Amino acid sequence: MFSHPPILWLRSLGCLLLLLLLTHCTQRRVDVDQEIRDPAAGNASLIQVNPLVPAAVHDLLQEADALREAGDLAEAILTIQRGLSIVPGSSLVQQHLAEAYLADGQYQQAMYWSTLVVNQGPDQGTLCERSRRTQALAAELLQEVAIQAQALESIASCSTQRPNRF
Repeated sequence: MFSHPPILWLRSLGCLLLLLLLTHCTQRRVDVDQEIRDPAAGNASLIQVNPLVPAAVHDLLQEADALREAGDLAEAILTIQRGLSIVPGSSLVQQHLAEAYLADGQYQQAMYWSTLVVNQGPDQGTLCERSRRTQALAAELLQEVAIQAQALESIASCSTQRPNRF
């Protein structure tokens, strides 16, 4: 009489554990420095575009980076948003926000902000490459294959190499 309910309970528990495991796999933690910033730092483009922002905003971005590295992603995002309220159109601040959202697992927000930088930010240099790498990774995590492919292909366009001299 009691043989069936325990079996059903065990099956239900097994399914629940499998579901939790699969959910955990989809929430991949992104190391922004290793996957976005470090590769882009090697950008050897002849043209480097570095957007100007006030010193106070630079300080906020440094504070946000420290918070992100310490694992306090919610506070890092709020700090970057304070910087964005000072210079709303800054592609540098928008890119920092995209990276913070990516690290926090908010891939749709990361896609939004990185796409904004891709469309309105610099088309040369390190920031250009960072925005495209962020967009590609967010697209991958959202399973947006076409956007990912386009972003990966456009990374090369962020570099203008010095012409060969003969």
